[in-house]
Amino acid sequence: MKVNVYSGKGIKLQSKADLPKEIFGIKPNRTALRQYIHVYQTSQRLGTVAVKTRAEVSGGGRKPWRQKGTGRARHGSIRSPIWVGGGVAHGPKPREFAVSIPKKVRDLALKSALSRKSGSGKVYVLDKFSPKKPKTSLAASLIKKLGLRKPLIVAAKSDETLVKSFRNIPGVKVQTSQILNPYDVVEAGEIVFLQEGLGAVKDRLGVKSPAKKKPAVKKPTPVKKKPSATAGKKKTAAKRSKK
Repeated sequence: MKVNVYSGKGIKLQSKADLPKEIFGIKPNRTALRQYIHVYQTSQRLGTVAVKTRAEVSGGGRKPWRQKGTGRARHGSIRSPIWVGGGVAHGPKPREFAVSIPKKVRDLALKSALSRKSGSGKVYVLDKFSPKKPKTSLAASLIKKLGLRKPLIVAAKSDETLVKSFRNIPGVKVQTSQILNPYDVVEAGEIVFLQEGLGAVKDRLGVKSPAKKKPAVKKPTPVKKKPSATAGKKKTAAKRSKK
C-alpha cells in the first residue's frame, strides 16, 4: 500500500511511502477496538473521591437521649447516617480503577484503528518537519495546505521544537510512536506520520521492512577430465605384471 509523501511545507513529493498491509490493511476488529477503548477510559479515572463514614465524623460520643420514655425514636449516636451531619453509608473511597489488557489485543486494536484511517484515506506521511526554532505559523500553514481538520502528529521520539510548534493550534495533538494508542487514533481526524515515526511504528508492531534479495551467483560447473591414453596403458601393464 503506497501513499504520497509531503514536505514540511505541504508540497507533494515524487517519492511514496509504503504502508504495510499487516498494520494498515487488515479488516478492523471491532471487538478488540471496543475492549481497548473501554479499558482506556476506565483507567483514566483517578479514584480520589472520598467521604467520611460514621467512624470518621466528629462528635456523637454520648447517647443523645435515653432509650425509653421520651416518645422519640431511639438513637445511640448523632454520627449515624440518618442524622444530618452524620457519616455516609457505603460512600466512595479512594481506589484504583486501572485495568489491564493483553498485549496481543492491544496491538490488534491499534492495527484496526490505523486500518480504518488508511481505508478512508486519512493517513499522511511527512518527509520531515524540523524548523530551527518553534514556529506556529509554519505548522498552521502546513495543516491548512494539507486540509487537515483534527490531526494527530506521530514522531519517532520526543521533539520539543515539534511540540511547541503545534501545541497552540486547537485540535492538534503530538505523540511519539511508543505511546501511540488506538483511542487517540480513533479520536483524531487524520494521522500524520513523520518518516522516522512510521518506521518506529513498524518496529513496535513487529513488521520488518523487506530485505533486498541478492542476485544469485551461478557456480561454475566442474569440468571432467578425460582419461589419457597413457594412463590406461600403465594400468594394463601393472595388471599383467601381477599375473
